[in-house]
Amino acid sequence: MLTKNQEEYLNTVPEDKIAHVVPFDPATQTTAQEITDEIKSVLPEAKVFYIGSSKLGIAGENDIDMTVLGESEFDNFLKLFEGLYGNPEHKDLENKYVKWEFVRNGFPVELHLNGFMTPNFQEQIDTNKILEENRDLLLEYEQIKLQCDGISWKEYLIKNMSFGIEC
Repeated sequence: MLTKNQEEYLNTVPEDKIAHVVPFDPATQTTAQEITDEIKSVLPEAKVFYIGSSKLGIAGENDIDMTVLGESEFDNFLKLFEGLYGNPEHKDLENKYVKWEFVRNGFPVELHLNGFMTPNFQEQIDTNKILEENRDLLLEYEQIKLQCDGISWKEYLIKNMSFGIEC
């Protein structure tokens, strides 16, 4: 069963977007490490989280999903990130949430700056940890993703969320 937040998010998904699931490319992890190193070079104290299929080393969209917790340094982090990554795709200062989208080494990157740990993000971290620790479950999840190639993005998200994972 989907949560209220998941259902609200699904209402924002374009109807014509299609899921493109491809085999895992290890270069995504190398690229994610480059971005992490870049962030840590200017903000050594930053809490950087890399999650999702490419982190798990399984088929997916070969994209890179990263979140940095700004906490009490949110405004400082925001200024530094705007210097590094330009204007964000989405900025909600009231809720201390900012998102950048860019391409690095040919891979789409979503970089999120959160002011605090949200319950939804904590759930994503917990789910990734469970999958990292349970190879059989991870492979089952990968098979679900592979079967989703070419379906609508909304349907893809529903299947992922129903498995207990937000993409």
